[in-house]
Amino acid sequence: MGSFAIRRPEQVGLILRAFAQLDEIRWRDSKNYNIINYCSEDLTAGEKLLTHWLSYVADRQMSFMRIWTLGGYVISHLVRAFERSGRSAEALAEEYVGRNEENGGGIVLQCALDGPNRRLELQGITKGPVRFASRYIPEDVFVMFRTLALLEKTGRRQLAGFLGLFICDGAGVGENIERMAAALNGLTYSAGRAVSAGQLESRLRELWATVDVDAEAIVQDPARWIAEQQRRFRRFSKKRLWCSVRDYLKSPEFNPVFVRALADAGVSNAHRWERTSKELKQALDRLELPGDVWNNNEVFAKGLFAPFLENKPKTWDMPRTVREMYRLMERTLGGTFYPEQLDVTFDFVPRMCEREMCGVCLFGGGVRKLCHGQRGLLCAVPLVACGYEHACEAEGCCFKNETAEGSCRHWQEVVAD
Repeated sequence: MGSFAIRRPEQVGLILRAFAQLDEIRWRDSKNYNIINYCSEDLTAGEKLLTHWLSYVADRQMSFMRIWTLGGYVISHLVRAFERSGRSAEALAEEYVGRNEENGGGIVLQCALDGPNRRLELQGITKGPVRFASRYIPEDVFVMFRTLALLEKTGRRQLAGFLGLFICDGAGVGENIERMAAALNGLTYSAGRAVSAGQLESRLRELWATVDVDAEAIVQDPARWIAEQQRRFRRFSKKRLWCSVRDYLKSPEFNPVFVRALADAGVSNAHRWERTSKELKQALDRLELPGDVWNNNEVFAKGLFAPFLENKPKTWDMPRTVREMYRLMERTLGGTFYPEQLDVTFDFVPRMCEREMCGVCLFGGGVRKLCHGQRGLLCAVPLVACGYEHACEAEGCCFKNETAEGSCRHWQEVVAD
């Protein structure tokens, strides 16, 4: 078998630039993504950052709206208690982990309802306790409390304080992104393995008894610990981790929180991490595409990319494939695309590929039926393709001027029929 190669790289470049443009639009306005339902308005930047990190732990095979709305409330309540009360992770587990006897006795995270909350009211929740159960709640509870237990002993109860142990001021932002990803994986996801409801209590007891050993290894020699984490770190199949890091670096909502939390934790030159920083923008190619069901969707992957790829190993999913495409095309793309930008498929594939909206797709029938060219109105192309709000830019519109129309094999088959 020959080496992996790309046919018609100029056409692939048009496809990737279109996704890069959708990604740029996505992160210009907070209306284009979902905000966490915090339990109160006075959370510090550090508390918001840790709430976000723990909320993403639960983001597996369930509605993200439920995670951010219901889970966000309960987890932020837990985080606020963790950072302000001085109580141990073990003591907080006794309070916040329970069973919902009204629904078969399943494990839940729970907290009091501190006051009126409109987003909870829309879910029919007007009194406490507020309960949240993720799809894999026993395992998620375990890694959440392992995270808190380690932060209690290594990061002054702060996620930003923990990261400050490994961010190297003498290194570039790109290298620090790599260090940060490995550190976050070591903090949380490296401990993840299947935990049943019946095992959770014993696993937590084991955690309380052994966490000091893990914490001591971090505190005594942070350089050695992070080097070992980087050696072990497997970049792919880390969806939740890369989604979190992406938010910290690109989101107009979470990036200021991230920067403020780093500064509050005493990390020098926190301004290097501002999303407007040229150095940071140039380092975003270190982010991996978070693999999910949407960018691995058969209609999308086989229709839009497979026709242009040669000798792709069958074991490669889209994150690995797009990373290799980027490696081959880095010079010709001229900095206009990097792998994580294809994560707009989270919004694109359900609207376009799943519904077979080929006639108005950027890569199918094109945008002519959508384009109105009227300044002051929303551009219909990203609105239909991804649900993103973006003002029309009549002149210089990349969706019209650098079109990838007709690129998708699925569209070609539809036309042929």
